[in-house]
Amino acid sequence: MNRTIIVIAFILTMILSTEANAQFKVPETKETDHWKIELLEPSKNEALAQAKKGKYEVYSLLVTNKGNEVYNVEVEAFRNGENDNKMYGLAPQFEHPHMQAGDTLQFSNFPVKTKTEKVEFVITWEDTPITLKDGTKVFGRKFKETISFLKS
Repeated sequence: MNRTIIVIAFILTMILSTEANAQFKVPETKETDHWKIELLEPSKNEALAQAKKGKYEVYSLLVTNKGNEVYNVEVEAFRNGENDNKMYGLAPQFEHPHMQAGDTLQFSNFPVKTKTEKVEFVITWEDTPITLKDGTKVFGRKFKETISFLKS
């Protein structure tokens, strides 16, 4: 009886420790009315960052504009800190001056610290620029969406 309990406890410990270090589920897609964000497997291209067991995992990102034509698109990535509420910036931070519906932005092989539980992408963009009565063009209205992925 005691031996059975020890074996079951050992198996549960192995399962729970494996889940605690699980990677983000890929591919995984999140969508809003305007954006489709895909967290993907990394490229096998050795010229790009590769995972280091116990230190960091590597993922790729594909962002698709599902909505209307937009301007001054910025995508920023963050991960949570270990044992605190801070969010730390990650490498996939890029800008694009103009995107039509269906256009994509792709970032291959960005590292994420192994103990990270949450990765967050913040996308900001502007509507069509406005032309004032005097002919001056000014930025359109600014928008922001945040999409998060949690470890499974």
